[in-house]
Amino acid sequence: MKNALVLLALLTSFKAFAWDAPEILENACYDGCTEKMETMYSTFLNTQTAPKFIPGMYSGECNHLSPSLDPDTTHYIGMLLNTDAKGAYMSPVLQFFGEKNDMADWSLEDAKREMSPDWIEAGRITWHPTSATAHVEDAQGYPALVYWARQNIETKEIYFLAWLRGFSYAFCTLKPNVNGLP
Repeated sequence: MKNALVLLALLTSFKAFAWDAPEILENACYDGCTEKMETMYSTFLNTQTAPKFIPGMYSGECNHLSPSLDPDTTHYIGMLLNTDAKGAYMSPVLQFFGEKNDMADWSLEDAKREMSPDWIEAGRITWHPTSATAHVEDAQGYPALVYWARQNIETKEIYFLAWLRGFSYAFCTLKPNVNGLP
């Protein structure tokens, strides 16, 4: 009950103060992460650069800290980072329980064609000095999904974290796809 009241107060404060995602996600492993998640989270925290290689199609692996998913099961993610006249946006797609990453071969053009156009508005990026964030609100205006991305400039890898309505975290590492960068 106490946790529910804290969550309610937190969500209420988000709405009251026109909430934007913070620059980084702190204490993501407070509830206990696997060693792989800890490594992914540490890499995210130690990478101090917001994504630079845009447009780009990236894909990779994710592990979830969630009561409904096995933390040792690898899931996949594909993400288009793109720009338009309004700025930059991210279009992430999480693929659960796949045998392989179905988006690993998508080129930049494939991603532009395949990704949902809903993300052009829903995935608008807020730039911070060391990260890019995007959040999707529910019908009442509260954050339902929050995304953080940082990029290793040398390898071009994206380190991605997702907060899914406060009950699940995703820790992901994405590499640029072949033909995923211009």
